[in-house]
Amino acid sequence: MMNTMLEGDKRLSKSILWQIQRHFFMQKGVAAWQEEIVPHYISNNPFMARAYSQIVLGYLRDIITELDTSQPVYIIELGTGSGRLAYHFLHQFYAQFEQSTLAEIPIKFVMTDFVPATLEFWQQHERLKPWVNAGLLDFALFDAQSPQPLELVHARQTLTPDKLQNPFSLIANYFFDSIPQDSFALEDGQLCENLLTVYSTQPEPDFTDPTIWDRLTLAYEAIPLQQPYYDDDDFNQILALYEEFFPDTKLLFPNGGLDCLKFWQGFGNGRFLLLTSDRGHSLAESLLEQDDPLPNLHGSFSLMVNYHAINQFVALQNGLVLQPEHYQNNLQVAAYLLGQTAQNGTETRLAFQNAILNGGPDDFFALKTAVENNYHSLTLPQILSFLRFSIWDADIFLDCFPALQAQIRQASDVWYEDVYQALTHIWNHYLPLGSDNKIAHAIQTLLDDMGYDINEIIAKECEENTLQK
Repeated sequence: MMNTMLEGDKRLSKSILWQIQRHFFMQKGVAAWQEEIVPHYISNNPFMARAYSQIVLGYLRDIITELDTSQPVYIIELGTGSGRLAYHFLHQFYAQFEQSTLAEIPIKFVMTDFVPATLEFWQQHERLKPWVNAGLLDFALFDAQSPQPLELVHARQTLTPDKLQNPFSLIANYFFDSIPQDSFALEDGQLCENLLTVYSTQPEPDFTDPTIWDRLTLAYEAIPLQQPYYDDDDFNQILALYEEFFPDTKLLFPNGGLDCLKFWQGFGNGRFLLLTSDRGHSLAESLLEQDDPLPNLHGSFSLMVNYHAINQFVALQNGLVLQPEHYQNNLQVAAYLLGQTAQNGTETRLAFQNAILNGGPDDFFALKTAVENNYHSLTLPQILSFLRFSIWDADIFLDCFPALQAQIRQASDVWYEDVYQALTHIWNHYLPLGSDNKIAHAIQTLLDDMGYDINEIIAKECEENTLQK
């Protein structure tokens, strides 16, 4: 069968792949996660949210003397997507923040995405409304490919650089892997641009066709590089570093992500904390012996993130790079401090050590994959301990439900109150994305087994929401 060339020898960052990607998310909106097309659990769970909340609290302790408390201190999530990380973060962060010496700082969390329908979904979600009513949460459109100051939906304010002068925090989970980046090849000591040609088994008049991925074939060709390649000297310096020290390999370069960071350097007088996690490479040795980058398809697509290049960029800005020295097998987690930071980031460093180095989200996911194959062999106290350790993770609860139910049915009723409290926490920390009621049904089943009523949990949640407002 003759293939049709859709485009030839293009920079990866200029490829039609990104156009197809945008069409997918514009069409699907939140349905991309409701229908479980786009995976998101690994970076959107309560354990991740607690780790991030601890680091943000550390950052606030570092910068407290620099703050103008007449203005909000913003925590901005880029590419929020499903909204689940934001919801978990709100629970984890404010529970600690309100009991700390930082409680007088005016904090506002902003959820962003480039898809208007996704913002509308969040605004209508009953579980997010209490946070909005309390003045703690707002929403804004943000497009990494064409970044503009945030226009806050509820505050009706545009966050221009003159209005966002306090240091702030950015969260970018599974963000850099889904925005444009370039590809390079090193061949016999020569740095080459790795240009992409896209073929299909048929002409493609409609890039919004959701089946298009099934027909595409990608081919790369390495062409000797004409330097300087970028308009940014720092980008070119990083490429020169790779050419000088790396043997033959293929490299992704996160130019789209770095352009996004340069945009945010215009705010907060250049002072911010970036928290990020993704599939990718942080250590130099992990970039060696790589093949041509191929997308990981899941309705849309994603690519590995070259965190090593981000590290180099931040270092060139005299920023601080925080990442584990050990290899992170499932998920790269990193924190970056840009701009002048009081105390040299001492509290942020300590929080990162406690939240990431000493058992972080990558470690948690590794343990989860081991434990989930053995739920049937766990006792009731062990299951409750794991749920507590996961910070009442609804996905883990659903996975261990059969084992939990079997244990409850043979347990003494002395355990019932502990189970009831666990189910209450799970329900309150859960953000439903649609009409699927698997979690509610599982909770109701266990409550029935113990003689409890789910209405008690709902009434308690309503009471908490009233107090929160």
